[in-house]
Amino acid sequence: MKSIRTALTLWLMLPLALVAALVAIETFFHARKVSSDLNDRTLLAASLTILEHVIASNGSLLAEATLDSLTESLGEQFFYHVRGPNGAFVTGYSGFPRPTVETPTLLNPVFYDGEHLGEAVRAVQILRDLTDRELNGITTITTWQRLSQRGELTFHLFARSALRLVLLSLIAGIIVWFAVKEGMRPLAGLQTSIDKRSAFALSPIRQKVPVELSGIVQSMNTLLGRVARSKKNRERFIGDAAHQLRNPIAAIKIQAQSSLESESHEELRAGLQQILAVSDKSALMVNNMLASAKAHAMDAQQFTQFDLNELVNEKAVEMAPLAFDSAQEFSVSSLEKCINVVGDRTLLGEAIGNLVHNAILHNQAGANVSLSTQISSTKNTVDVIVTDDGEEISEDHFQQLTQPFRTDGTDHPGSGLGLSIAKDVARMHQGELFTTPTESGKAIVLRLPFETG
Repeated sequence: MKSIRTALTLWLMLPLALVAALVAIETFFHARKVSSDLNDRTLLAASLTILEHVIASNGSLLAEATLDSLTESLGEQFFYHVRGPNGAFVTGYSGFPRPTVETPTLLNPVFYDGEHLGEAVRAVQILRDLTDRELNGITTITTWQRLSQRGELTFHLFARSALRLVLLSLIAGIIVWFAVKEGMRPLAGLQTSIDKRSAFALSPIRQKVPVELSGIVQSMNTLLGRVARSKKNRERFIGDAAHQLRNPIAAIKIQAQSSLESESHEELRAGLQQILAVSDKSALMVNNMLASAKAHAMDAQQFTQFDLNELVNEKAVEMAPLAFDSAQEFSVSSLEKCINVVGDRTLLGEAIGNLVHNAILHNQAGANVSLSTQISSTKNTVDVIVTDDGEEISEDHFQQLTQPFRTDGTDHPGSGLGLSIAKDVARMHQGELFTTPTESGKAIVLRLPFETG
């Protein structure tokens, strides 16, 4: 569809053209009926005139003046045949078309189509009971005429009606064309309003539009709102990232300068170890930042289906060495049946890994950390649960910790993006991330929808 205006005009004109065609067909049959009725009445009037002349002239031929007058009235030459009682020929033309269906009576004439001298004709036959001395008895008068005049009259009546229909359709088409143009003027105004906006103008559209466009404008305003929030979050994220990376880079530079000025091998080695530690922390932050950016750019059309239990077991195997190195007890338990979820397997693995890493990082030696899956109380959702012996976190404090680059203020190394990434991944998968207290500590729950059946 290249043009809404053209499409609307066609949608309006095609039904109108169909109606006009049906009306034209009906008009043709009506014109033919009117022409037939008119000619039949005229032909019957001529038969009665002939009957009167025959009675008055005792059966002689029509006078020349009378014949000319009737021919002029009928519009074309006509023929007649008068037959007296017992079938005796009285006057007129010797051969005449005979009715094949009905027989006339004294009260009802018979109209019929026939053939005379190889041409199609229309005829009427009437009966009269005469008491004249010359014509005493039932007299039959048959009058007929070629159909050419009738066809011309039908065409004339139909042509006039068809011409009116064509003119009416053309005028309606012109009116519709300009009416659609005028009706679509608000679209042009909306386009002009949008064209005048700069790339940074993301405020809602306040222009008044018809009811039919209100849904489109509302959807555009919703999209502009999402873009504005995304832009604001991106700018804040970039600012926070620059702030977070500035300190490690400055520390690496200072430590490198100190190492260059050191005179002993031990000082140089210690400086390089510190540079390595800061570099590892910076690399972790960069990786987390990339994961966060990918979480915000996720497209649901790229999601695939996979077994969540299998992913949880893989992350448990990956994170177990970190727990053992920290002298912590680590356990994993998953459901026996397959839990099919639809999403980004890599990002969900990243989110689960971040939750386990945070639990290990913020607990002391000898603590217990567990990773498990279970069907939640909410219909068609599954929970990935990370529990530890740490202190309980209030919901408000937890929501603050899920903001980018927010930490608990301790000296534990971290980028401050782990919980933020997990929350973004949960939201992108139509899930949620929340905390709940346990008997020995707390649990962080990643709740996801899953496919049943």
